[in-house]
Amino acid sequence: MNIKKYRLALAGIFLTLVGITMNVNAEETAIEWAPFIKSSGVTDEQLIAAANSLNSDFLIKQKGFIKRELIKKNDHEYADVIYWETKTDAVIAGDKVSTCVKCNEYFKLMVMDAKSGEGFSHYIILKSWKH
Repeated sequence: MNIKKYRLALAGIFLTLVGITMNVNAEETAIEWAPFIKSSGVTDEQLIAAANSLNSDFLIKQKGFIKRELIKKNDHEYADVIYWETKTDAVIAGDKVSTCVKCNEYFKLMVMDAKSGEGFSHYIILKSWKH
């Protein structure tokens, strides 16, 4: 896996269950989709604890960060869904991941093989509806 793809994969693997309410134009908001496989033997509680630490030490300090959701498909497959004010904000934050100690501690709880980061990407909200 080349370094750029690895860094992008790492950039996408953020978390938190903390949301920040902001007035953001939905047409400009970027969504970062970062699927990953949890390492065997790692509990959800361990994953959440590391994610909380990463969030408070790194993510909430990044320009444009809105909120993050850690979602679970089954006992192995998870994804971080991160909302940013702009795609540029997401990319800039991703460039800082390699020097983030808490990020690397979180990543150690994940399977990091040739398929790691597959499916990682950024989306722009085309239209949003609320109840």
